[in-house]
Amino acid sequence: STLSRFDNFHGAPRSVDPRWRLVLLFAFIGASFAGCSQQVPPTNDAATLASAAREVEGRVWEFHAADTSRNAEGVINLLWPEYEMLADGQRTTYNDVVQGSRSFMAGLVTFHTVWSDLRVTPLAPNVVVSSFVFRDSIVTRSGELIQSRGPTTLVWERRDSEWRVRYGDADHYPLGAAKADEAGDAE
Repeated sequence: STLSRFDNFHGAPRSVDPRWRLVLLFAFIGASFAGCSQQVPPTNDAATLASAAREVEGRVWEFHAADTSRNAEGVINLLWPEYEMLADGQRTTYNDVVQGSRSFMAGLVTFHTVWSDLRVTPLAPNVVVSSFVFRDSIVTRSGELIQSRGPTTLVWERRDSEWRVRYGDADHYPLGAAKADEAGDAE
C-alpha cells in the first residue's frame, strides 16, 4: 500500500522479529481500547460487531481506490492525525505519510495493486483490524517498473461515526527488476 512505499521503496526488506510486531500491535490495540472507550458505548453484541466489520470493509476498498487512482489526498483523508506505521521495519508518522504520499503519487504514471485474502476482524464496536496481501505493479514517471508483494495490517478506529486508520504495518518483498515496456500495460 501507499503508506509505506515512499520510505524504503528501493531498499531490500528489513527483517524484524515477528514476535515484536505482535507485542507492539497488541500493546497498541490495548491502548486504543482504553483511550476510545468513552466514544462508543461498550457493547460487543454480534450485530454491532458485524456492522462495524461491514463499515470498515467499505473503507478498505475506498483506500484501494485512492491507491490505484494515485489520489494522495484520498489516502491521507483515511488516516487519523495520530496515525503511525511500521513499514519495512521503519517507523513512520502521520506527517511523514502526508509528505511522502503526495511526493510518491506525483511521481507515478500507473499504480496497479491487487489486494487478496482480505480479513476484517472487529475487536470492539470502535476498533477493527483489516489485513490483506498486496501485489503491486507501479510505473514511475522515469519509466521504472517496480513490483512487490507483501502483507498489510491496518487498525481502524471509529470516532463518532467516522472510521479511519490509526495504525498500520506493511512489508514489501520485491518481485524482480524489469523495464516498464516489458510489463505491457500495468493498468
